[in-house]
Amino acid sequence: MGWCFYIYVVWSDKQFYRDAVELPWLSIRAIPPSHPKRKELLPSSSFIDAAVTFCTGYEYFTSRRGDRLMAKASDYLIALDDGHGLGTAGKRTPYIPSLGRQIRENEFNEKVTLFLKAELERCGFRTLLTAPTDGDTPLKDRTDLANSMGADALISNHFNAFDGKFDGPGKDPEGHSLHIYFNDVNDRRLAESIAKYLKQGTKQVYRGIIEQNLHMTREFKKAAVLVENGFMDNEKEALLMINEDFQREAAKEQARGVCDFFGVAYVDAGSGGGVVVPPPESADYIGKRVESIYRGAEGLDFYSRPTFNDAYRAGTLKYQYGFPTILRKLRVEGAYMYEVKNSRGHVYYVTAAPKFVRVEGQSSGGSSSQPNPGSSSGAVAIGEIRIMGVANAAIIQDRPDRLTSKDLGTIARGRTIPVTGSVRGKNSSSGYWEVIYKGRRAYITGEYGSYKAY
Repeated sequence: MGWCFYIYVVWSDKQFYRDAVELPWLSIRAIPPSHPKRKELLPSSSFIDAAVTFCTGYEYFTSRRGDRLMAKASDYLIALDDGHGLGTAGKRTPYIPSLGRQIRENEFNEKVTLFLKAELERCGFRTLLTAPTDGDTPLKDRTDLANSMGADALISNHFNAFDGKFDGPGKDPEGHSLHIYFNDVNDRRLAESIAKYLKQGTKQVYRGIIEQNLHMTREFKKAAVLVENGFMDNEKEALLMINEDFQREAAKEQARGVCDFFGVAYVDAGSGGGVVVPPPESADYIGKRVESIYRGAEGLDFYSRPTFNDAYRAGTLKYQYGFPTILRKLRVEGAYMYEVKNSRGHVYYVTAAPKFVRVEGQSSGGSSSQPNPGSSSGAVAIGEIRIMGVANAAIIQDRPDRLTSKDLGTIARGRTIPVTGSVRGKNSSSGYWEVIYKGRRAYITGEYGSYKAY
């Protein structure tokens, strides 16, 4: 049970939210009912008298701006949506002579979403990818996943288009905009928080917050914003789509807005904390696979941030399961960790202690991020797929190429199987799910699985 205080609350939109879940956004100060100047401190035109119960997960502290109720970032799950798919028809720029090609919208959407994921996880948030493959995941599947996992907010990234052709400087539409559902107060507050930072970045026309009947903002149950980061048929803005500095900047601006919305401190990438990159020794582990040699039933923990704090534990590795690629070694809180990447390109952190992990190739010859058919997969399950879109069963294959692969078995429609990620592979427009089948890595055609994150 928490404590109860009488407080005054400053509201920018003059609305009163009775649900205590709104409290992390409020600036508050405790004032006893018997305070001699209570009436002076609580003029009815500016403040609302309310009672607050402080619950687990919140802190009450004093600052120069008064007392403020702050939330723990790890209490919140943010759904991240990269619009469309890599091969979605029509979702690309006109031909760009300077590049000799078109740019697909999802090239930008996916990159900025993954950068946003890293930004938010550094700040302590938990994240969920609603469309983790290169295929064009149906909109209903995206919002169903976010709602079923209890996500607290949703950000969907896109790049806008007008007439699909370059008309020349001064003639093409330009600028960024934020899209929300009609009369949704929470959507608008989240959009305003993000817009504040978007307007401070790369000079673009700010087109405002637009109320619109879009599936992603309409069907998601909590605060949702769809961001149009520019126009694909404006050549100057189209080139921003493949500019990594712009991608990272957009992700950072959105992350700062999310932090403000939830009342969480933004953690800059340069703050580092207790993380130190040690000088390279031989660094012969970089690019190699690392796996757990810990046999305990509870498994070996890995983390979404470089810390051993349980609040950022992302999952566990069973014996001989691991990650295909080591990026670097870090000194963290007096010990060493490997920064690693899984098959989907997501970055995690795991202990580098030889007592618990083995780097492939150091104690036995040869390492490979892709095991040979028949070997133990050593992969980390990040979720599961439910088999769908087949008459009876889906075929499980030994490699991501349905024309040359061997059939390992079948899995009936409606059944689920652990998934470690997805790959493009060959001879399938929907790519392939990389799954764990009988303790080994295997593949199922992308269109036959509906993903759910763990």
